[in-house]
Amino acid sequence: MLKSMSVNDMDFVYGYMILKSYFFKIKTNVESMEYPNSEYARRWREFCSKIDFESMLRKAFELISAPPSSDCLNLFDCLDRSSYFALIHRDHPNITLGFIKDADLWDLWLREGIFRLARERIAEILSLSDGDKVVDFGCGSASPVFYGEVIGPNGMYSGIDFSKPLLNLAKIRVRENRLDWVNLRQEYADSKLIFRRRYDYVICSSILQYADVRAVLRNAVEALGGNGVIVIFSEVFADLEPEKAELFELYYSLIPQFKGFPRLSEILNYLSQFCEFKYDLIDKNFVKIEISDVI
Repeated sequence: MLKSMSVNDMDFVYGYMILKSYFFKIKTNVESMEYPNSEYARRWREFCSKIDFESMLRKAFELISAPPSSDCLNLFDCLDRSSYFALIHRDHPNITLGFIKDADLWDLWLREGIFRLARERIAEILSLSDGDKVVDFGCGSASPVFYGEVIGPNGMYSGIDFSKPLLNLAKIRVRENRLDWVNLRQEYADSKLIFRRRYDYVICSSILQYADVRAVLRNAVEALGGNGVIVIFSEVFADLEPEKAELFELYYSLIPQFKGFPRLSEILNYLSQFCEFKYDLIDKNFVKIEISDVI
C-alpha cells in the first residue's frame, strides 16, 4: 500500500538541500568568485554570509536520518543542477524547469515524489469519496486522473492550469480512463474566474508560490459559494519555517513564475476579508480551511 505524505518528507528534502547548498558553496567558491549572472551570485553570497553551515550540517544529518515515504528528490536534484548553470546565465538552456517548455519533465515530477504524496494526503484530509465536487487550482498533468478516480462518476472535478502542454497530457489520460466527469480549463488560477456551479472542496497544491495569493483565495471562496473546504499544500510556509523558506527560495527562484512561498498569516488575513472560517494546520505543510459564510 502506498504511503501518503508524512511530516518527515519535506524535512528530509530540507536536509538534503542543506547538503546540496554546502557543496554548491564549495564547488563554485561563490563567496569570492565573480560570475556572469551577478544577481544570482549575489543572492548566494548573502545566504552564505548569514548561515552557520556547521550547525546547519548537523541539522541536515538529523533530518535525513528518517527516510522519506517515497522518492521525492528528482525535482530537487534538477534544482541543484540548474543552480550551477544559473551562475552563467539566468536563462541558460540547461535550466529545465519551465512549466511549458519543460512540461515533459514536470509531468514526471508531478506524477511521483512529493506531489503524489501530497495528493494522497489531501484525499485523506478531505475524506474524498464518490460524489464529491472538487476544484483544483494548478492541477497539472497528474492530479485530474487521481482525483477523478477518487470522486467517481457521481462527482465533479474541475482542474485549472495555465500550462497548455501539461493540460494536454492530462486530457489524454482523462480520455483514456473515460473520466467524463473531469473538466479541464486552461486559465491562470489568479485571473478572474467564473464558476457556474458550486463545489464542496477547493484544492490549492503547490500553486500559491506562483500566483497572486489574494486572487487565488478569492476565486476559491467564489467556487465554494458560501461554505465548503479549502485545502492548501505548500512545500513550506515562509512565516512558519523561515530558514527552510530562505534556502528553498534560492532554488525555486529558477522556476519561471515563482514569486515566493506563501505565509500562513497572509493567507488567513486575506480570507478574513472574504469570509468566516476556521482552520487547522496539519503536518506543517497542509492547511485545512472550513468556510462557513461569505462576507
